[in-house]
Amino acid sequence: MNDFEVSCLGKAAFPSRRSARRRARQIRGEGGPDLRAYRCRWCGACHLGHALGHATYLRTGPHGPIHLTELPQ
Repeated sequence: MNDFEVSCLGKAAFPSRRSARRRARQIRGEGGPDLRAYRCRWCGACHLGHALGHATYLRTGPHGPIHLTELPQ
């Protein structure tokens, strides 16, 4: 899997940060995670990602994401 696939595939692409921020507020209002809008360096669109310190998983596992609750203490 290349960097583009990791960064863009499966993520909603928004035409502007404004529309991405609006969707992030809507998700938070529905009880979802704290997401932030960012401009993707690969496709140029805006995506939503977890705010710093609010990620639910890390992308370092060879067999997919490792949930933070599974990390050794």
